[in-house]
Order: sequence, then structure tokens, then C-alpha cells
Amino acid sequence: MAQDMPRPSIGIPPVGLVAGGLIAAACGLWLATTTISRVSPPAEEPRAAAGALVARGRTLLEAQRLAAAYDCFAEAVRLDPAAADGHRGLAAVAYDQGSLMQAVTHLEHAAALDPDDGRPWRMIGHICRDLDHHERAVSSYREALGRELAPAARSEVRAELAEQLLALGDAAGALAELPDDTTGGPEPLATVMCRAEAIWITEGPEAALRMVAAAAERFPEDPGLLGLRGRLLVDQGQWQEAVAPLERAAALDPHDLATLQALATACERLGRTDDAARTHARRAAIQAALERLNTLGREANADAWNASVRDELAATCEELGRHDLAAMWRHAAAQARSRVSATPRDVP
Repeated sequence: MAQDMPRPSIGIPPVGLVAGGLIAAACGLWLATTTISRVSPPAEEPRAAAGALVARGRTLLEAQRLAAAYDCFAEAVRLDPAAADGHRGLAAVAYDQGSLMQAVTHLEHAAALDPDDGRPWRMIGHICRDLDHHERAVSSYREALGRELAPAARSEVRAELAEQLLALGDAAGALAELPDDTTGGPEPLATVMCRAEAIWITEGPEAALRMVAAAAERFPEDPGLLGLRGRLLVDQGQWQEAVAPLERAAALDPHDLATLQALATACERLGRTDDAARTHARRAAIQAALERLNTLGREANADAWNASVRDELAATCEELGRHDLAAMWRHAAAQARSRVSATPRDVP
């Protein structure tokens, strides 16, 4: 999971996390760019055979042939349980298949085998964040910070930790993790958003609005920033002023429940009862679809190779207009079918 990871809507994994390359990079599983012909395990010691299988798995993962990659990595780990790259590969495949807790299990193995590397712990933090397991995300990010990370990654992990502390209601703790200055350049938008929401809690909406107004000069059409500005204005009772940014935010990101709730509130206070009712109904429909995604996601999480549940996830994402995620789930379903048809033995 890379540096520009967006905060997901409930039940919808962020688009930037799909397609093995990102999770592979975060775990330190650097993919080969050359094509490797079909590899049979050499008649050498198991470690050498495992290394060849990992190399093959990397190429298959880069090509998004997830089922075949999984078999290579699984066999590598069977031959050499200490093959950290095999566990990293299994984590990448499990994540791309939507089996998040299986990915965590393999990342924990990788972290134990390479205890100085902070990247597996960062990945665990990301996954726990996406599952709304905020306490575990916090502890995982702290584990990452206690290990080796590139300087830029360390700064990003601190910002990610701050977001999770804020989600737990610890605004002061979140602010303590964010950098004190911006000598390295303008703050990334995610950091600005986190800081503004923390300041909203600690100092009130006026201070947060000043920060949001400054950030809007750089990000005038960001739906998250527009929605936050609208919610801050609602908090101040500036109903009329709140409507425009909230309507624009809802147009850009129609699935943000907090934006829709704030917009409905503003319309109610302005006496726009029909608009408020329509917005409430829209929010309820999206909430129902997201809850359905959550239910299906739990089923996908339990079984990395269940094709039918991935088909249902694709259909639900299409209903929500998330065609990118629908394509991801369709690919995962196809990989599940290819593995079942190609593998007569029990699926590990």
C-alpha cells in the first residue's frame, strides 16, 4: 500500500490498493520484469527450489495471474517455511483476492522472519484500517515505526497513525504524530484533512475552517475537503453557506455518508424539506448497499477462492457506480475459477 492511499468509504476498499504491485512494494517483494518460462522445482536442496518458485510467483503476480502465483508461493513456503518472500507473495495474492485476514496472517509470518523490516507491519496497519479495526491498526503502525523504514515512508506512517488515533477520538494524540512544520514542502492533502479534523475537536470549527480554506486553494475540487468545509459550516449553524460545498462534494463523491448527512441537515434547517427527504433517502440506499458490500466482503475474506461471492461484489459495485472496483472483483472471481478448475487437490 503506497503513499497516496485514499481513505475508503465504508465497505469499499480503496481503488489504489488493488493489483499486486502496491502491496508487493510495501512488503518488499520486488517483482521481476522478465518473463520466466515454466519452472519445475530443481533437484536441489529445498531452499533453492523455494527460491525458484518465489521468482516464478513474482512474475505471475506481476501479470495478475493470481491463482498460479498463489500455488508457486504456497509450494515455496511448504519447501522452505523460512522463505519470507514466499509469505509476502501469499499476502499479496490474498489481498488482491479480498481475503484480508489471510493476508495479515502471511504478513505476520514475514514480519517474524525479518524482524527488522517495518513494511509488513505497515501493511497490516493498512488492512486493519480498511476493516475499521482501529486499535489494531494503531498498534501495527507503532510496530512499523519501531523498525526499519525509509525516511519518507516513516513520515507517511506517522500520518497514517494519526488518522487512526483520530478515528479513536484521540485528537491530541493525532496532532502529536503529525509533523510540526512543513519545511519539506506543502502538506499532503490527507495530512491536512487529519490535522483540520483534529483541530476541529481540540480548538473548534473556526480554526479548522481557516486551515480548510487555505488548503482549498491547492485542492479546490477535492470532495473530501469540500465535504469537510460543509460539515464545519453546519457545525457553526451557517446552513446556507454549507449547502454549496456539500452539494458539490456529493456530486463528486456520491457515496460519502457524512457529506449526505450534513447536506440533509442543512436542507432541513433551511426549510427545504423535499430536498432533505431526497437526500435522506439517497443516504439510506447507499448505506444499505455498503452494508451489503460489508456482508459480502466478510464472505470473501473467509475464502480467497469463492468465485460466486466475488461476482456478487462486482455486481454491487456496479450498482454503486464503482466500475473500477467491479472490474477488480470480476478479475478475482475469474482467478478463483481458474484455480479451482486447474487444481484438483484441496485448496490450502
